[in-house]
Amino acid sequence: MGTVKTPAVYRDLNINGHAAFFGMHPVVMGILHYRGYDEPESIDAFLHGSLADLHSPFLFEGMRKAVERIRKAIDDRERIGIFADSDLDGITSLALMYNLFSRMKIEPFLRYLKDDENYGITTDIIDEFKDNGITLIITVDSGTRDVAEIAYARSFGIDVIVTDHHEQDRELPDAIVINPKIAGSTYPFKNLAGVGVAFKLAHAILMSYLPSYNRAFLILYGDGEKYAVSFIRDCIIEKVECGIDPGRIKQVVCSAGPDDFILVHDEKAARAIRSECTGRNIHDYAGFIARIACRKASNIEEIQRTMSIKRKVYPDPIDLLNKIFMETYLAGSEKVRDYIDSVIGLVAIGSIADVISLTGENRILVRAGLENLGRTRHQALAMLINGEKIDSRFIGWTIAPLLNTPGRLGKTELAVKFFVEKDAAVLRNIISEIRGLNEERRMFVKEFCKTVMDNMDSGSQKSNERLIHIKTDRIPDGYAGLIANRIADVTGKPVIVTVLPGKNGVVKGSGRSRGGSLFFSHFGKFSERFERIGGHENAFGFTVQAEQVDEIVSLVTREMGEHPTRHDDGFEIDCEIDISCITPGFIKDLQLLEPYGNGNREPVFMVRSVVFEAFQQFGNNHGKYLLSDYNSLVAIGWGMGQKMKDLFETGRPIDLKFRLENNYFNGKVSPRMIIIDMNKTG
Repeated sequence: MGTVKTPAVYRDLNINGHAAFFGMHPVVMGILHYRGYDEPESIDAFLHGSLADLHSPFLFEGMRKAVERIRKAIDDRERIGIFADSDLDGITSLALMYNLFSRMKIEPFLRYLKDDENYGITTDIIDEFKDNGITLIITVDSGTRDVAEIAYARSFGIDVIVTDHHEQDRELPDAIVINPKIAGSTYPFKNLAGVGVAFKLAHAILMSYLPSYNRAFLILYGDGEKYAVSFIRDCIIEKVECGIDPGRIKQVVCSAGPDDFILVHDEKAARAIRSECTGRNIHDYAGFIARIACRKASNIEEIQRTMSIKRKVYPDPIDLLNKIFMETYLAGSEKVRDYIDSVIGLVAIGSIADVISLTGENRILVRAGLENLGRTRHQALAMLINGEKIDSRFIGWTIAPLLNTPGRLGKTELAVKFFVEKDAAVLRNIISEIRGLNEERRMFVKEFCKTVMDNMDSGSQKSNERLIHIKTDRIPDGYAGLIANRIADVTGKPVIVTVLPGKNGVVKGSGRSRGGSLFFSHFGKFSERFERIGGHENAFGFTVQAEQVDEIVSLVTREMGEHPTRHDDGFEIDCEIDISCITPGFIKDLQLLEPYGNGNREPVFMVRSVVFEAFQQFGNNHGKYLLSDYNSLVAIGWGMGQKMKDLFETGRPIDLKFRLENNYFNGKVSPRMIIIDMNKTG
């Protein structure tokens, strides 16, 4: 049933102290500790991180050049083209950029993969851009490996800005490349989705139009004897100096430029510094922030309260002032706020659909996006959501598969229209068509995977101990990743699906793996044999000459044997708990760990030796155990009805592995266990 972490694991950690400080159940805090969030600063950032905690987009090396080039194109009324991959990460990126340019009264030329086109931008697509008078192309969720194609665009004088998150090849294209994974990138967070990178570009463009753009802000805090000062430009904290004397402060302030702002923590200190350094732009910090943020507040404590800043841990007072400044910068422009509000839900959908790690910046973006989707102004999304509870599970299991379906079938235009169309009647027809395609896709994949598993059992589908290679001419190219993913889930092995017969001797395929298997790295060692290959460690796509496929898979299989990588096989149980612990309040605390997903999986618990009072079977082989002594607690097993019945009828105690949720019905809330696995005790 998996690896159980006993309370002994947590014994030496300050769990109870942190639980009391943050107002959380000790078991929930224990889970955070075990996952590496065991210092007040990291716990606080995990629980209370906000959009103002995101890294400045200008930390990307190419960002200022990209912004300058786009602004030149806008000023000179050049035609701008946007190119996107066909998956949901790419299409939400395209929609996000389209939204931005539409607000500027610019109609960009949109191009995305469709029909049976291969991955990435092609020379034919470049010709389309050229024929439509495009002088600047922005790629989203693509472009890093399109070296020859971008060189072709450059030969016509077309400039290219690449926004992407895929691994690079040996060389980069002749373009302004914004990608946290390229060699030499110092951007602090490497795991953004393509839509996250596109969001960073859009945010940087908007920031460049603010009066504060490229102006320095010096924030001072001190008691007259010792000071701290931070230097901030375009939301980048360039440096912080602490414990410095008044002489050094005078030197710092007097060296500031005429356009720089000096913000001093209170008016008394500001007056004293003004008298020493005349002619400088010196302001009382609280008054300045209150004016910009339109707050009625006379001191820092009131500002923090009116801004509803939840963060609790600040190693030094200057850190609190920096945090308030960043919140003010984000909220200071109504146009920037409104744009972020209109697209942050798209960032969440694209990120979840691409199964990126929900840690760091991704956690902040996705959590903000999920909150936004509950009140979304996007017509089509509002029609789909229709009052449903919005969480990462709903997006990952319902919204993302639905909206990814058109791209998988070469009908990407449907997904694009879903995001950019304004007419409600047209949108209803689009949604109806997408739902029909999705149902066909769902049934086909289910039946095809069953056939594959039956063939593996009979031996007609070959499988070795290291990977499974499925070659088929029965599926659309876009289903390869879905099928590889499903078979990898069932078997636990890395899977390659190659779709035959291909086009002009070139076939497409996808690779998927589970856990910690570094699958893409093995294939990357033979990248020169592919026409194209790109993706992430556990999910990638490729095009290759058909006659090369078997040899490459053979080479990779050998490579995996000679250089085995880490692999996480089983289910991991976060904590063994007493059943009396399961209350609505405990589950509410547990929800502070959401959103769940890759890198932040939903906690799994275990109880031992439970004797349930009653069993009910319902629906299509579902089951429910009842235990009325504990808050009317029930345990639900989806698709597990027969097994639950058999165990119940033995009369013996049961060990359960489960996740937890609160069930809301008729105004009442009750806890319930969602069973993952169960066995007789002992």
